[in-house]
Amino acid sequence: MGEYISIMNKKIAIYLGVVLMLFSSLSAKEITTNQDAVLATGMEMSNIRKMLEVYISIGNNITYRNPTEVLQKRIVGYENLLVTLESNFQNNTILTSVQQSKKAWKPVKKALVTALDKNVNKEEMKKTAVFIHGNIRAMIAELSFMKQYFLTKLTSKDKESLNASIEIAASARRLSAHYMMRMWKLDDTTIQEHWIKGLKIYADSLQVLEQSSFKNDMKFHKLLKECIKYHKYLTRMGKKERFSPALVTKKTTIVFENANKMTHIILSNK
Repeated sequence: MGEYISIMNKKIAIYLGVVLMLFSSLSAKEITTNQDAVLATGMEMSNIRKMLEVYISIGNNITYRNPTEVLQKRIVGYENLLVTLESNFQNNTILTSVQQSKKAWKPVKKALVTALDKNVNKEEMKKTAVFIHGNIRAMIAELSFMKQYFLTKLTSKDKESLNASIEIAASARRLSAHYMMRMWKLDDTTIQEHWIKGLKIYADSLQVLEQSSFKNDMKFHKLLKECIKYHKYLTRMGKKERFSPALVTKKTTIVFENANKMTHIILSNK
């Protein structure tokens, strides 16, 4: 990792400490049930990809929606989740996964916080972004594992629909992050492969919801229809050489929010 990331000086390290203290009051929602845990781990799958997206935004001097503040909040949010899961779910399966997550997180966090150094070299940040992309996969894999574990504990008949709506939200963040990577021309040969995979997971999840009984709910149907529209939009944007980062961020945020609203509709069907 040393070849990718310049060592932060003492001043930046102290600054980060102050920033994290400011956001420490933003504690994670109390997670006490399997349903809470499904939602929290699914949400964090989205948020981890958001960290990569905002890191690249900072590197590109994009100030839309204050990426520095978002990055700081997401760092604290992820760490709060791990602490909460470790505290509230005392079983070996989850505790082992949390420990694996912490191990994967340590180098990623060190890489992410270089964005807080206003004097960081932008070319060095491009190398660091590739490092982050390669190493967040282990974190996402653990979150996905925990999400599936908690899903198996639910008695709801709508588990497949619930998982689909969560995956749409995560796919929106994945696509936005990979769009930013392609725009920055990062030296990463997997960008296109992951873009295609993101679109497929998104499309497969849409199909699950289209075949569910929830499509008959007027509010749900409207949200789903909009998500279908933006899947087509993102498919087109992935083929263009002219980039519109703020617009893609805006559209994927709509998908993310719509997917979360669909999730809550599914959960309200008890």
